Amino acid sequence: MRTVHVIYVAILGSAILVATDVALDLTAGVGGWATIALSAVETALVIPWAVYVVRLDRQERAAPTGADRLRQGAVHALNIALVALCLGEKWLVLHEAVVHGATFYAASYRIYTVAAWVLVAIGLLGRGSRAGRFLFAMSEHPARLMSLSFGIAALLGALVLSLPQSLRHIGDANFVDALFTAVSAVCVTGLTVDNVAETYSGFGQVVILVLVQIGGLGIMVLSGAFTILAGRHLKIRTSAVLAEMVDVESLASLRRLVVRIVVFTGIIEAVGAAALYAGFLPYPQTDLDYAPGLDLSGAGGRLWAAVFHSISAFCNAGFSVFFDGMVPFARSWSVCLTLSVLIVLGGLGFPVLDELYRRAATRLRGDRPRRASLHARVVLLTTAVLLVAGTVAYGALEWGGSMDGLAWHDKLLASLFQSVTTRTAGFNTVSFGAMGASTLMLTCVLMFLGASPGSTGGGIKTTTLAVLFATLRAEFRSLPRPRLLDRTVPAATVRRALAVTFASVGIVSIAVFGLLLLEEGDAMDLIFEGVSAFGTVGLSTGITPSLSEAGRLLVTATMFVGRIGPLTLALAVAATARRPPYELPEERVSIG
Repeated sequence: MRTVHVIYVAILGSAILVATDVALDLTAGVGGWATIALSAVETALVIPWAVYVVRLDRQERAAPTGADRLRQGAVHALNIALVALCLGEKWLVLHEAVVHGATFYAASYRIYTVAAWVLVAIGLLGRGSRAGRFLFAMSEHPARLMSLSFGIAALLGALVLSLPQSLRHIGDANFVDALFTAVSAVCVTGLTVDNVAETYSGFGQVVILVLVQIGGLGIMVLSGAFTILAGRHLKIRTSAVLAEMVDVESLASLRRLVVRIVVFTGIIEAVGAAALYAGFLPYPQTDLDYAPGLDLSGAGGRLWAAVFHSISAFCNAGFSVFFDGMVPFARSWSVCLTLSVLIVLGGLGFPVLDELYRRAATRLRGDRPRRASLHARVVLLTTAVLLVAGTVAYGALEWGGSMDGLAWHDKLLASLFQSVTTRTAGFNTVSFGAMGASTLMLTCVLMFLGASPGSTGGGIKTTTLAVLFATLRAEFRSLPRPRLLDRTVPAATVRRALAVTFASVGIVSIAVFGLLLLEEGDAMDLIFEGVSAFGTVGLSTGITPSLSEAGRLLVTATMFVGRIGPLTLALAVAATARRPPYELPEERVSIG
């Protein structure tokens, strides 16, 4: 029998075994003799499967080099370890089901059964050399590699978040919910269908925070920084991916910027954690593990709460380990201002932070710095205008509404905090479910605009808004080309801004249409949910836990697209561009 036939027969046989296992689980329940026997068979088949995959992979390469053997060994080791992990967790669930006789372990059991089969199939179809060739082909295309890195991180994170060690109660395991949370963390969104404090253990919270940090900086940025710090040179393909991720034009300055990104992140998050720790001192509940009825419980330690919220704020993620989030801190100026500063710094973008650092260093040396770049000036000016306008708008719309009951100075603080957080971060000190439709519409606009390029936030970005404004003003004034802060905007930049905006409107429209089709409830709440997911903001009117599984998957996909960007996604799935051999004649089209 040909090798490919053996592979397909093995996959089909394992699929039948898994289907039988799941069918028995659904009919007879977890913990019966049949499920135990099938689990024993599945576990026993792992050893011959691993031997067959490794031997088959070696036959594909007659004389593999040392690097090939190392790569193949790493791929095999990872795949086998993941299969063993799934089966080990499956036996743990079986033990709990037998001891306690509970039926709510069925979801966890099915997760590990199906996950183990998928990994077995991947091991047969995508053996070491094939996986290596696939990854090499993906690395040739920066947009595809960027999308793949976020996708793999989210899937692995979902698997880990499904482990019993990540949950306070094993019965809470649900792969769709875990995938939702993992994608939300990697995409630094903050939307959750489960309350983090109530659902996830300390280990699960650590996993979420690691995913947030990976998503905020990017896997390629972290790996590139480690490579540089180890004294090695970046490959050309890696440099191209990093340049696209951090939005830097010159490869000459990439090395310096990558190192400073990691250094800036560490320093800012450490200072923010120290400031938050001081701000949490007047609140004893912040030092407690989750307890029903205590709004600020869930962290299990004040230091952990400070570190978690500092990283979550700088990465613009919006996750909180407190049961009621940041709402109890509506009157705490120290906590709200610290979070606001972290959010704004994370939303400015690393290229702008690097330029501000270099200008400050130049002034400290007594020299006069060069004029700030157009990009930095546009980002700072647009951010300031949006913050001030948002603060005034929230104060005017909600002064006697959702902010009723706060003192006037606390209302000013709440207005400022909501203006800061709505564009990317996802924290809130005022319930958005209690806000009026006009305020929710304003919030949707701010969430759609988002942060700045090269930052940890989403949206169409502040520079896109500025370029669109300059283009509109040039059209009204009959100027030949758009002007922005005494500079002419290149035509390619205008086309990119229009493409980003048009693609973003299309993606949001599809997401909202899908939610309106799949879910029941207030239309404004569903629109708010869709825009929040695309902008990777994480704010919600409270409907996220009530979404159906189809709605959750749709929101998950929207968060993923919003994080990597619509143009990056288009480049990832598009074929290689070819220059046409001819030009078509021009002809006018009436506009307006």
